[in-house]
Amino acid sequence: MKAKYLIPLAMAFGLTAQSCGDFLDTDPAAIYSEDLVWGSAANVEAFVLGQYGNVMQYYRNVTMDKDFTNNMIACRSAAPNTVRGLMENTYDAGINGRFGTIRACNMIIERCSNSTVLDDIDKRKYTAIGKLMRAMVYYDLARKTGKFIWVDKVLSSDTPDFNLPLTKSIEESYSYVLKDLREAIPDLPVKEPYGALNKAYGQALLSEALLTAAAYCGDAASLQNNGKSLYQEAIDVVDAISGYSLDPNFGGIFNEEGATSSPEIILASYWDKDQTWCQNTMMINLIANVTNTKVNNTNCGPEWTNPDIFECWLEYSPSQNLADAYLVIDQKDGKAKPWNQTSQWLENTREVGQSEIFEHVDHRNEDIAQTGYVLTNPELNISKLMYDHRDARFDATILHDGSQFYGETLSMCSHGNMSRWTTTAYFADHVPVTNLATRKTIYNNMSPRPFYNTNTAWHSMLMRYGRALLNKAEAQLCLGRVADAVATFNQTRTIHGQLPASTASTSAEAWADYKRERRCELFWEDDFYYSLLRWGKIGGDANDGKAPSSIIDELTVPATYIEINQERNAAYVGIVLQANNQRAFPVRQYLFPISQSLINANSAITNADQNPGWE
Repeated sequence: MKAKYLIPLAMAFGLTAQSCGDFLDTDPAAIYSEDLVWGSAANVEAFVLGQYGNVMQYYRNVTMDKDFTNNMIACRSAAPNTVRGLMENTYDAGINGRFGTIRACNMIIERCSNSTVLDDIDKRKYTAIGKLMRAMVYYDLARKTGKFIWVDKVLSSDTPDFNLPLTKSIEESYSYVLKDLREAIPDLPVKEPYGALNKAYGQALLSEALLTAAAYCGDAASLQNNGKSLYQEAIDVVDAISGYSLDPNFGGIFNEEGATSSPEIILASYWDKDQTWCQNTMMINLIANVTNTKVNNTNCGPEWTNPDIFECWLEYSPSQNLADAYLVIDQKDGKAKPWNQTSQWLENTREVGQSEIFEHVDHRNEDIAQTGYVLTNPELNISKLMYDHRDARFDATILHDGSQFYGETLSMCSHGNMSRWTTTAYFADHVPVTNLATRKTIYNNMSPRPFYNTNTAWHSMLMRYGRALLNKAEAQLCLGRVADAVATFNQTRTIHGQLPASTASTSAEAWADYKRERRCELFWEDDFYYSLLRWGKIGGDANDGKAPSSIIDELTVPATYIEINQERNAAYVGIVLQANNQRAFPVRQYLFPISQSLINANSAITNADQNPGWE
């Protein structure tokens, strides 16, 4: 798998630039000379591009989304201790594994600012990119551990002590991140090829870093730029983004339709079809393995037209909790409501308990029905009643009973061809345990089928304009500007969701609609976990009325699944029972620990530097 815009020389420089023999990297590996790297403008560019993958990896990693929140459920394994409240201070968030990349960023900043082979424009550009990349590395650490080892120069082997201390506070950490971003933005390139760092990305990332800094440090005066509120700065920096707009084709942003044409993509990582197989992408773990052989062996159906069309390695399935977030338009009053609160639902179903629903819908002995529903109108289809008139992002994001996918009709009801019943185990065999699967980020043109060795292009989203707008809306909410915030997040709600605009008029109503909007808009974009932490730190309306730094319900509520009977006249929402659903959120986990191994290895760090609760 090769990133589309990294030329071979850039790859070589990027992969061999640093040694890892010392606690902090102080020397480049002896594979090329510095005269070669910095001796021509072309090689400088290659070296800079070679670091892209190293810094972008922290922003296309969906581990937090799939492991820590109940948006996704692991289909084949139990959740790690980190998710079940059993994390220990030996957990490593990566402080000690980034110094090669940090050194490369510092080299770019120092060498480019003093270069004799670059013109003044390129000096400023590459120096700015170096600062942006350094900020990317450190912001990811700040949002995870709060404190980090700050290195802002190229260390040499004659440095007397490689053991450097942590920043003294979260506030100090963010002062460095914000300074780098603010200094980088003016000189970042405005128009760059898809996949290249640019000014709009710096602006959007700054808006998010400002929100996080304010959540953890308050609107601290020491972090403000010329006395301006961090929240107001976040609004202003999003307003300064130019050249991007919301794409009405929401689904196409994440597949081949809009990969290199969407007006909304600010930054993504790209992989070329000639160099990439399906197994090299995230898609391999989002598509089920339900060939006709498996369907028939488990007495499920109907059979696929193409008997082997779906033979991938599904590992994660969207939860019913996530599905519940996507609103449905009430066909009487035209308002957007949860699917089980619309007039069409209430007038044509009745709610029943577990004993009665189990008379209508097949279940396993261990199943627990949270809520059951039975149709009262025999002419209707409960799946269509549930899924029709939904937020347009729902079909672009989630595969469900009745979805069309790769020319096949998905039956995700009891004993359907892509249901949890296509395995004899409760969870195993790469099938969706929630009777839901992921469509978002899946390319539609893999030929002859999605398969591990099928060549395919792919891209992974790092930032788009819709996310930047939601950052602005959050800043407006934090300033108490409710009407402005609602107007801002209504842009994604109406254009992407094709829903009627929110009419929220109070802070509580606006926060509820905003949180729902961000969850639906940014699923599987490495956002929800960090957003939940921000909202928990803010507290009040941002976290269900709780005090700041309280428990976050979305990190403790069990994941659920949907079970629809074959006749499509009854359904229930069940609680996923396997061990990966036993979630907990100790409040100490607002920050990950400073790994004990780092404390033990570095004489400049002691147990007194540990984050609260991890001692």
